[in-house]
Amino acid sequence: MNFQDFIEAVFLHSGFITLSVFLLLLVLSVITWGLIVAKTLQLRNEDAKDKGFVAQFNQAENLHDFSAMQRERGPIDYDLGIVFDETMRIVDRFKQEFPRMNFVDPVMEPVKENFDQVVGRTVDRIALQMQERRDKHLAILGTTSNIAPSLGVFGTVVGIINAFALIGKTGSADLAVVAPAISEALIATALGIFVAIPSSAAFNFFQYRLQNLSQSFDRFVNIMLNRIQVEILLKDHQGKSTMLTDF
Repeated sequence: MNFQDFIEAVFLHSGFITLSVFLLLLVLSVITWGLIVAKTLQLRNEDAKDKGFVAQFNQAENLHDFSAMQRERGPIDYDLGIVFDETMRIVDRFKQEFPRMNFVDPVMEPVKENFDQVVGRTVDRIALQMQERRDKHLAILGTTSNIAPSLGVFGTVVGIINAFALIGKTGSADLAVVAPAISEALIATALGIFVAIPSSAAFNFFQYRLQNLSQSFDRFVNIMLNRIQVEILLKDHQGKSTMLTDF
């Protein structure tokens, strides 16, 4: 079947229900590819920003100066930069409330617990916002991959019903009479599979990609908090680090 025959079978000889299935699958296909392109560009852009920030973070000698430099550059619109900026704001607030704050001192243990809770809630909130933003519209891909084959099968069943109705109407089971209706029915299944395959592949790929990005976020948070403790929170009031470990 060439393309012209395909168009004629779908749009000229199909019944209302079968044609509706074809059009719905066509719309789902357009939406699927649009989401695939948009989500790919979104994740690529966010990943590039985060990697650039990590490189600068690793090269920074002083976290306070690095934090001030980041704020001077303008609004921070990438996840790792946001979590770092908000954590440093919490650090600054605690340092203002407790100028001689030193987490090595057992007396400061309640303050340390409060600090850990505040930072933990902040990190969780940012991680949740990040996940919600990155997961946006992915459910459409998952749903499309599930319902597209069913829609195709539904169109096929309707087409076969029409084929049998045609046999009953004409009283002939001649192949020339039945074949166009059967062909139309099978096209629905093929189109459903055609829509479902990229939807399913893209959905699984993005889930894998988002899992990796989430793990990278968690690793950065751990490294960031360790560095903040070493460089800021575990210093005595004379400015000398009381604990310095490799990380």
